[in-house]
Amino acid sequence: MIDESTSLGETILERLNTERVIWMTTVDQGAPQPAPVWFLYERTPEGEHIIVYSKTGARRIANVMQNNHVALNFNCTPEGGQVHVIRGTARIKLNLPQVPNFKPYVDRYRDLIESDSAWGKTFEGFAEQYSVPIEITDLQVWGW
Repeated sequence: MIDESTSLGETILERLNTERVIWMTTVDQGAPQPAPVWFLYERTPEGEHIIVYSKTGARRIANVMQNNHVALNFNCTPEGGQVHVIRGTARIKLNLPQVPNFKPYVDRYRDLIESDSAWGKTFEGFAEQYSVPIEITDLQVWGW
């Protein structure tokens, strides 16, 4: 679990709950492949995880299946401050609900989904394009 009693842990938890874009880096044939993604952080007494819905057919799906080690990071300041990185283990989780049936995700991204005509401004259209849920667990943080 991310240690909320430390300054770093507290800051990362705040960013996980307020920021809506994070960079997810997977590994493709030994080379890192970063991409910005929408995400949802969930924490219960039993554990924590980050959920990302990947674009159907995105290379990151194959990358995760071949190498499940991923890194997530937020944008830093222009001067190189606020570097916050999360490493974890990613798994394709097809048993998770699709976006229209996942209320926490719908609540978090409602305005962005309903304003983009790329998927017809609907959750169903978004879910057709971003249909592969990826769960990231075993979260470890570092940064400054």
